[in-house]
Amino acid sequence: RIDGGKKQKVRPGDILGALTGKDGIPGSDVGKINVTDYCAYVAVKKVSAGFALKKLENGKLKGRNFRVWRIR
Repeated sequence: RIDGGKKQKVRPGDILGALTGKDGIPGSDVGKINVTDYCAYVAVKKVSAGFALKKLENGKLKGRNFRVWRIR
């Protein structure tokens, strides 16, 4: 879960780019991306979930830092 959504102008392509960008996870490990008004949910394979979480916590999305949670 990412604490940013449509109201913060976050799009699925932005999330995919942040995850698969420089030293990121493979695009095949990313599943559905659901962006609501105030948050976004991203399906990631279990083998890449920890790395994806760290990448989003330490990196930037749309030039900003967003809080990120792992939901099971």
